Amino acid sequence: MKRASPTRVACREEHMDGEQHRPELSTGHRVTYLVGQRTGRRQLCRRGVVTGAPVTDDATAVTWVPVQVDGQARDADPQWIAADAIIDVVSAS
Repeated sequence: MKRASPTRVACREEHMDGEQHRPELSTGHRVTYLVGQRTGRRQLCRRGVVTGAPVTDDATAVTWVPVQVDGQARDADPQWIAADAIIDVVSAS
């Protein structure tokens, strides 16, 4: 069975202004996050759904968020995304 590739979209320039404006991340929230480095004038993004509680690595002070990437098989393991790469959060409804 062929797997669908993760959805990538070009991001707009308007990013969340640091963590002070980011809502509390929890299971079911839809997120958009940055992927890789900027190429030219655009930055690639992916979208997905938070699948669990964020975890902070005390050694690096990086907070990681488990995200089920849009377009991946439902039984695929979530990817761990650095919280500071998340630029948009939509609450679960």
